[in-house]
Amino acid sequence: MKDELQRYLDGELPREALPPELAEEAERWDRWLDATAELRTDRAPTWLETAVMSQLPERTGFVRRFVDWLLEPKTVRVRPAVGVAAMAFALVVLMLWPRAPQLQQPLATAPPPSGAQLTSMSNVVTPRIYVQFVYAGPSATSVAVAGDFNNWEPDRNMLQDPDGDGVWTGLFPLTPGVHKYMFVVDGNRWVTDPRAESYVDDGFGGRDALISIGAPKAS
Repeated sequence: MKDELQRYLDGELPREALPPELAEEAERWDRWLDATAELRTDRAPTWLETAVMSQLPERTGFVRRFVDWLLEPKTVRVRPAVGVAAMAFALVVLMLWPRAPQLQQPLATAPPPSGAQLTSMSNVVTPRIYVQFVYAGPSATSVAVAGDFNNWEPDRNMLQDPDGDGVWTGLFPLTPGVHKYMFVVDGNRWVTDPRAESYVDDGFGGRDALISIGAPKAS
């Protein structure tokens, strides 16, 4: 690069001071610098975060990873001698397994006392408490809550922002106990609730938020 052009690009020489043979080259440099102005700022471009997050592996819950591990085909090598010994052991166990004695007479069942009602165990309902989740995200386009109560699936419990004020809320039924959860912003960014009661290590270098729900008082 000629000295006059270098001084022009450094701001030490005005455009008018360049010789005619360098004016066209200076014009090309100006156009290139204008086109790359966004890349030369102190902040990363707006599209960079989306591009990086799209390349990261999707996070799944422990239950889903365990089920995938069980269902994934695997090659297991077993020596023939070991296989024969296992089959022989299983056959011996089946032959020696005690059989349940057969009842000769049906057991009589006493009728319930007057006014009493028998309650079937299938009618017992686990109590659920409605919990409201709140996330402040003015720039978010979608917010969901994922936790151990929905197998960490972010598309099952979506928060809403009907008035567009950037406060996303959702009311969902949870069973009593301690639950782990996180917010999922824009479908791919996992955010720990900054206002949670407490936290626990999630095993991936981050933290899960914790919420403790007490059982309802008997009326």
